Amino acid sequence: MPSLPTDASTLAVELAPTINALEEGRMVTLNKIRSAWKKIGIATALALGIALIVFITSQGQSDSSNALVIIIPIAAIALIYSMVIYSQSIGGPTASYRSYYKSQIIGGMTRLIQPDIDYMPSRGLSESNFRSMNLYNGDIDRFHGEDLFTGKIGKTAITFSEVHAEDKRTRRNSKGKSETYWVTIFKGLAVIVDFNKHFRSWVTLHPDTAESSFGWLGRKLQQLGGDLVRLENPDFEQAFVVRGGDQVEARYLLTPEMQERLLNLRQHFGDGIRLAMHNSQLHLTIPNSNNWFEPDIRRPAGDPSQMQLFIQQMTSIFHIVELLDLNTRIWTKK
Repeated sequence: MPSLPTDASTLAVELAPTINALEEGRMVTLNKIRSAWKKIGIATALALGIALIVFITSQGQSDSSNALVIIIPIAAIALIYSMVIYSQSIGGPTASYRSYYKSQIIGGMTRLIQPDIDYMPSRGLSESNFRSMNLYNGDIDRFHGEDLFTGKIGKTAITFSEVHAEDKRTRRNSKGKSETYWVTIFKGLAVIVDFNKHFRSWVTLHPDTAESSFGWLGRKLQQLGGDLVRLENPDFEQAFVVRGGDQVEARYLLTPEMQERLLNLRQHFGDGIRLAMHNSQLHLTIPNSNNWFEPDIRRPAGDPSQMQLFIQQMTSIFHIVELLDLNTRIWTKK
């Protein structure tokens, strides 16, 4: 495959007209935002000033409720005014800038780095796609996906996006009342990539927290889950708990070379990664509390450090294909 550009300065030259136009719009938007914050500040100061005057003048009076009758409506008006100003002149324009930056700048960089990959910022992997990975337990009551990349790298189809899956739960607070809270099942990058071998069964790889924490006892506890697959590589055994529907096929997929590649993948993305192999695909989740591909309106549209960050984020996922050698086709896999 030919070498493709991954340097921010090179890509900035290619995208110069778009960056310049976006920068002009960014400066106009920033001026509007500054003006809006001033309006909110003035409204807040006026409300506090009036409330303070009313409070002081009400001191010594037998009935202080008259002061509250004045203070509460003033506070409510100031709050509503501030919320309207924020929505119209701060939140909305900032979201519009980010949306345009993503589609034009990040989308443009994606096409230059990997011409066969499409970037759709407002879309993400579907909940059904995530559920089909079978890598996490718990009911998904709220699901969000964004920043979808999909296409091919060489011969290998790849799709990934940011995902946030949550479970809604209830508990009793200190007063005995029921309250709702949300528990994150998974937050990070979810990747579906075409595997380079045909297979019919399934394999899952979870972080081996039991053996690393409890040693021999943890190893025995793993067997309670069933379908356990034991492999010869001690480093791999210590890193992952492997389960599969077919012992022979699991070893066909997890060759010694593939085990080493998956250990490198774990080193690259952290020890929280999980993998599943089924339907002739590899499914990977990479936990990440940060929100990727989010431009900062306070930075210039052509800021090289911001552009380089987005390049590193996308290419780190693109690199999975090379890291796992998935473009090397085995036997009849085309």
